[in-house]
Amino acid sequence: MKKVFFFAATALLLAACSNDEFNAPEVAQDAPQAVAFDTYVPAATRAGAAGVMTTTTLQTTGFGVFAQQGADYAAVNGANFMYNQQVTIENSAWTYTPLKYWPNETATDNNGATSTDTEGLSFFAYAPYVSEASGSTGITGMSAKDDATDPTITYTVASKPSESVDLLWGVAPTGGLSYTNVANTTTTVSDGLPLIDLLKPAKEQKIKFLFKHALARLGMTVVAAVDQIPAGGTLGTGTKIYVNSIKITDAATTATIPSSAKLNLNNTTAGVALWTDAVTSARFTCTINSSNELNEDLQGSATVQTKKGVTTSETAVLADGNYLMLIPTPGTAATLEVEIDYIVITNDSKLNAGYAVTQNVIKKTVTLTSGTSAGFTNNKAYNLKLILGMTSVKLDAEVAEWEIAGSTEVDLPKNK
Repeated sequence: MKKVFFFAATALLLAACSNDEFNAPEVAQDAPQAVAFDTYVPAATRAGAAGVMTTTTLQTTGFGVFAQQGADYAAVNGANFMYNQQVTIENSAWTYTPLKYWPNETATDNNGATSTDTEGLSFFAYAPYVSEASGSTGITGMSAKDDATDPTITYTVASKPSESVDLLWGVAPTGGLSYTNVANTTTTVSDGLPLIDLLKPAKEQKIKFLFKHALARLGMTVVAAVDQIPAGGTLGTGTKIYVNSIKITDAATTATIPSSAKLNLNNTTAGVALWTDAVTSARFTCTINSSNELNEDLQGSATVQTKKGVTTSETAVLADGNYLMLIPTPGTAATLEVEIDYIVITNDSKLNAGYAVTQNVIKKTVTLTSGTSAGFTNNKAYNLKLILGMTSVKLDAEVAEWEIAGSTEVDLPKNK
């Protein structure tokens, strides 16, 4: 690709200008202009930081950028400008090194300088940043430096919520990205789409990414329904409900929740994550118990009743606000088998042990949807609300009426 500007016209122009005109903004436009970034995340050992990503956490983890220089991204694939470039926050500004500059070949500019070629930049981003994809869960791979393809991130689902990585990818922000470039035309990208074939801005312009969640988020809550159908009611004094474990399993005959897949950063539908190469050879299973992610408030026993347990108010099943991050399955129903093992304890001093304990193991198959859409959808949060129906043992009594059996005459003595 040609990198030579035709500066003759510019030189003649400068020769005829005063010093004041020489310092005018339109002349300064020919100076190298650094590529700058801005970001936003909407409110919504492994490789990648675990937990739900927000704008604040993004500033801690940073993000990675792939960029290509060329006249037409579709014609020249491959990261020839930036490859997994780490971008971090410093003094409230996103920075990276080495600093890169916009190509000056834009056919013409506001000064009248011309070039035979027109070259722009195409940007693709993901978060949280990893220097090298590795490990068994989270970001476990990415496209190679010499791949002449769209940049991709390989993601492997964790069955342990605390190890679930919230994978993000960058697109044009809400309202789209629109600016006047140095060719004095408008560069526009619709919101939710990748930032492709951008020309050098006419003034300092930050390339702003809206980071969307590429995965579906699954949380769980548990609540009691005491002597009524909906959650609520009043649990009797001296009764506690504690959870031993909750097991979530892909219940479909053929597994529908992928264990891993590739996220193509060049999505073709606005705001919709482009997942490919899904692996469904293994059935997804996750068990939540006292040694694996279960909220401490739900743990207890007949002899240790210090925690509140399940009440008539919703309580998160997972500890520390964790969630399961799952690869979306749009158009394919996500069928899960949910099994809960819990105990109901009622203190009773009249019993030899001082309490009565009932253990319950209940399972049910459910199908998750998003409105009328089957399956998990990226950037959407789902919740399994486990309602434990508690029916109190009710006693009733009545005294039976006497049954008249008849009379037997006894003469003491009999009159004559």
